[in-house]
Amino acid sequence: QVPLTVGKVAEVSTGPDRQRLVLTDGSVIEARLLVVATGYSEAVRRAIGVERIEESKAHSLSMGFDFAITPKEFGLQSLTFYARRVADRIAFLTIFRIGERMRANMFVYRTVADPWVQAFRENPQKILLELMPEIAARCGNFAIASEVEVRQVSLTTTQGHRRDGVVFIGDAFATTCPAQGDGIHRVLTDVDRLTAHIPAWFATPGMATDKIGAFYDDPAKVAADEKALRASIYARRINVETGLEWRLRRLRNNTARRLMIFARRFRAA
Repeated sequence: QVPLTVGKVAEVSTGPDRQRLVLTDGSVIEARLLVVATGYSEAVRRAIGVERIEESKAHSLSMGFDFAITPKEFGLQSLTFYARRVADRIAFLTIFRIGERMRANMFVYRTVADPWVQAFRENPQKILLELMPEIAARCGNFAIASEVEVRQVSLTTTQGHRRDGVVFIGDAFATTCPAQGDGIHRVLTDVDRLTAHIPAWFATPGMATDKIGAFYDDPAKVAADEKALRASIYARRINVETGLEWRLRRLRNNTARRLMIFARRFRAA
């Protein structure tokens, strides 16, 4: 069994043999390897001395809220709606059931300070009716039952992470846009590759940088990180770029989407 300790880290010290955490209650945890999986939190990362490098600052914005309708009234397990105009700067709106409520997540390519975002937070129903009248009836005319939660997302990587005794995984190592859903695959790849390397690390004394580097250089990890970053950048460009190449790409994607919907309706008929 693995003991579970709940606490807040006050001090971190790492080295080629032992890693040491001091919690705010004074308790001390020592181990051969420290795995940092703290997501967007910076406290432990700062204590260790690593730095986030922004690849795309304020890349996207995640907005979440509840609809006032019940799952029974909604009638579907989920629904995804894509914006009609590039000027809307919306990746998509997805609606899904959580317990006895209908939750909506919308991903947009704007900043928190954008006046559009402020207007949406003040009156989301009005703006949704303007953007998506096609699905208004299905969504109870977009009556909202919660505040609009907003989180800005930047694409980042980490600098100074190759060091003795510590490994960074998931969003603690790099962040990507949640709209593409690559984050889960990326963190699962990190965990899978880390568990593949750890037995060999523990088989010999020490936990120096040369051991840790094998994880960061693992081909599967590198490929997953690169794919997620490319997908995040591509998704933004195909939703906001106005050049001919991107207009043709959008036409291709929209046509494929319509054909897929038609095929589903045909099979269900």
